[in-house]
Amino acid sequence: SEIAAEHADLVLAIDGDELSVEHLYRRLNDRGESRILPLVIDLRQATPGLGWRGKERAALEDRGRPDLVLCLALIHHLSITASIPMAEVLDWLHGLGGELVIEFPHRDDPMVERLLRPKVEPHAEYRRQVFEELLEQRFELRSRQTLPSGTRTLYHAAPRA
Repeated sequence: SEIAAEHADLVLAIDGDELSVEHLYRRLNDRGESRILPLVIDLRQATPGLGWRGKERAALEDRGRPDLVLCLALIHHLSITASIPMAEVLDWLHGLGGELVIEFPHRDDPMVERLLRPKVEPHAEYRRQVFEELLEQRFELRSRQTLPSGTRTLYHAAPRA
C-alpha cells in the first residue's frame, strides 16, 4: 500500500487481519500519511449496504471505482480457505472495473500446501492453468511474471468490456 501510494492520490489498504491493519494505521498516523486508508474488511463477508433500504452506507463495491486493484496473498485464501470458486472471485474483481494486479500462489507454494492440508476436498480447480483460463475470460492479460520463489506468479490485466 505504501509503495502504491507513491503513485496514487488515494489507496484503500484492505485486509481481514486486524493486527496488520492496526500496525499500518499506527505507522501512517505517526508519519502524518493521509493518502492511505487502512480498513479491516473480511472480503468473505463484506458488509452490504446498510441503513434505510441499504442506502445510508453503500456496500464496498458501490462506493467508487478503482483505477487499479492490487491483490497480493488473496486468491488462495478466498478460494481455498473460504471455498469461494475462483471464477466467482474473478467475476467480483472484474465488476470493480479497474485494472488488476493479482498474485497467484501455485499448488506447491508452502502457504497453499498448508491451506490444503486439512481440507477433505482436494480443490482440484485450484491450479495455475485453470486460474489463467478464468482470468483471460474476464481480463486482457498485459503481463505475467513468475516471482523468484518459483511458486507464485504475478499477473497484470485489464478488464474486458
